[in-house]
Amino acid sequence: MDIGHEAALVAALRADQAGEATFPAFVRACWDAGVARYDVDTAARTCTYYGSDGDSCTEVCPFVTLP
Repeated sequence: MDIGHEAALVAALRADQAGEATFPAFVRACWDAGVARYDVDTAARTCTYYGSDGDSCTEVCPFVTLP
């Protein structure tokens, strides 16, 4: 993946997953990392982030059992 600032994208993801960021802050951090758009596939449990040059990075989300 070469979406601009890979470390910045990973930091945004981890902060969001830890509940440390609001949705607007998460989206802004993704934008700042070079993400132009993203797609969520709930059936496959993946999220794919796309840079403006067409590069992409797919994150596989683990299955979660809610209480």
